[in-house]
Amino acid sequence: MIGVTPIIGIMLESLDTLTSLFDTIVVPVLLVELVVLLRVRALDWPRGKEMLANGVTFLLLIPAAVVGALVWVPIFDAVGALVPGSLPVTWWSIALAVLVADLIYYWEHRISHGRRLLWDLYHSVHHSSPRFDQTTSLRIGIFDGLLTIAFSLPMVALGFSTEMAFAATALVIAYQGWIHTELIDRMPRWFEAVFNTPSHHRAHHGNEHPYLDVNYGGILIVWDRLFGTFQPEGERPIYGLTEQIESSNPLDIQFSQLRRLWAELRTDRSWRTRWRRLWNRPGWQPTDAAVRSAP
Repeated sequence: MIGVTPIIGIMLESLDTLTSLFDTIVVPVLLVELVVLLRVRALDWPRGKEMLANGVTFLLLIPAAVVGALVWVPIFDAVGALVPGSLPVTWWSIALAVLVADLIYYWEHRISHGRRLLWDLYHSVHHSSPRFDQTTSLRIGIFDGLLTIAFSLPMVALGFSTEMAFAATALVIAYQGWIHTELIDRMPRWFEAVFNTPSHHRAHHGNEHPYLDVNYGGILIVWDRLFGTFQPEGERPIYGLTEQIESSNPLDIQFSQLRRLWAELRTDRSWRTRWRRLWNRPGWQPTDAAVRSAP
């Protein structure tokens, strides 16, 4: 049985990966954003409340992420122990780990948009802000910290160590901090073609067509181009959920969608309908099935 000390070591390595990118990229961009917002007199009280709510939401995430690590590190190690050999730590294995983690992130991200349970449980939290700035990257659901690392479990089955899997996943997440901004219009064309950028991610956060369910990539946008989910930014998107929560209370941000889901499940008349509601896309209603089955 794995002890707590190795788990703490893995958590600290992952945290170091996150904080190093946060300090070098996110904080400077946030400071510039604040200066710009002050100069154009756009930093009003509603905007300030959203920013503060995003920060508090992130603080709620931290203990959840600690619990998530305590749960998943032993499982990762147990799976890794079944693998005959492990990959050495070299520049190419690190690069490969980030590439694999980024591909896994793409599919986890896409699945969390396409299944009501995952969307309401955690990912809707990140999309619930009607504003888009560096603090939006901190708006993460507590169940995100508990559950999403599980999607990286196949990495240890491929021979990556638990440390590499956690660090690579942390890098994919940390990269996305700087792309939550309206200050940067477009990056160079070659960069826009390969990497996720503020323009691509603004489109991802749009709550109307053609921006719904597009641009799932973490570091690379090539996954979206490859799998048919890429959408370039045209008109500036409208941010938030299709039905806004109209609250800056961190508890409402965390649980409003789950409360709505629970209320709808209670009114469903059969377990089959409940299961379909959880499994189908957000917004699905039993009447949708009836319409499709009608002659």
